[in-house]
Amino acid sequence: MGWLTSHERFLKPSRTRAAFLLLGAAAFATTEFGRFVCRPYVRRHAIDDLGFTDSIGNLGGILVMIFIGCAALNPTREQSFRLAAFYSTGFIVYEFLQPFLPRGVFDWMDVIGTGIGYLISLPILVAVWHVSGPQESPITS
Repeated sequence: MGWLTSHERFLKPSRTRAAFLLLGAAAFATTEFGRFVCRPYVRRHAIDDLGFTDSIGNLGGILVMIFIGCAALNPTREQSFRLAAFYSTGFIVYEFLQPFLPRGVFDWMDVIGTGIGYLISLPILVAVWHVSGPQESPITS
């Protein structure tokens, strides 16, 4: 059994995989709404949202990555939590590398947005696995 996925589950269709795909699509739509509707509105009307709409790409983006990653890799319950932590850590490391990249800008709000997105994903992962039932439990060899 792999750390983030397993060969046995990678090609196996499942209801959990479909649920993660739908969650990823919903997170993507919500993120893009935030970026292209809410952010311009907040800026146009000089609303102080404490930088929330400026970091919506990270907050929503991590949710998209986690759920689409789970849909693509079809991990077990334990692996899905590892995958969420792996993607979140990657987003945060990338943010800290921004000053060393061409035109990169480090922003603490992006780090916080990623952390909040990760924390939002955890109860959703618990709910998906609770609803999916025992048929989606880890495969035993």
